[in-house]
Amino acid sequence: MDDLSLCWRIVGPGSATFFLDLPDGAVEIHTTYIGDGLGSVLQAALDLQGGSSSAVAFLPAGPGGSCLFFGGASSRAYLQVVDFEDMSSESGRWGGGRLRWNGHVRTDRFVRQVAEMAEDVLVEYEDAASYCAAWGGIPFPEDKLRLLRDRIGDDSGCLRSRD
Repeated sequence: MDDLSLCWRIVGPGSATFFLDLPDGAVEIHTTYIGDGLGSVLQAALDLQGGSSSAVAFLPAGPGGSCLFFGGASSRAYLQVVDFEDMSSESGRWGGGRLRWNGHVRTDRFVRQVAEMAEDVLVEYEDAASYCAAWGGIPFPEDKLRLLRDRIGDDSGCLRSRD
């Protein structure tokens, strides 16, 4: 599954859509500023790039949210996108999950797409302060992007340099 592209689009004050474009379909996940969905996706990419065989990204949409579950990762990872109705209560947190998509993705492709997506967001908003203002006060995850960029190298061909 080489054809994977990701997009993070702020669609209103404190509201964003995370798009996963996959060869066998697309998944749109609505998320809100009650959490740092972009930072969570970057952290999952960092975990996978660092050699972890599993990772989770949480995109909140209070009281529910969506999770990206990665398992069995090596050169490819098994990905499940699951929506949950109630992620804020301890008793109902993991109950009633609805599977939206599952399949394999190339780990290196996912990691590079996350870095490219985050770079695109930063370019769109011109700087981290503008992103923070548009995203309800949650800062742009610069440290995570910088670390991911350093790990995969600037010669990857897909990252833009930020001067």
